[in-house]
Amino acid sequence: MDSRYVHVFSGSMIEANKLVYDLSEKNIYSILEDESKSAVLAGFGVPNFLYSYKVLVKKEDIEKTRKIINSYLSSE
Repeated sequence: MDSRYVHVFSGSMIEANKLVYDLSEKNIYSILEDESKSAVLAGFGVPNFLYSYKVLVKKEDIEKTRKIINSYLSSE
């Protein structure tokens, strides 16, 4: 993985896709990784598939991303 990207969130597919959408609304490019799919392709399982999606953003966008994540978490 490119070292310019930082893991900022792990969660379900719905949560991760919502965050990716919210980030794109603010012009923040993100990467969505599906750990369960990667595990199946590699030949092993994932112990907790509910939190198998990861969102990564560029290091320079980390502060803007934290604000979005904090507002998302506080609304739940």
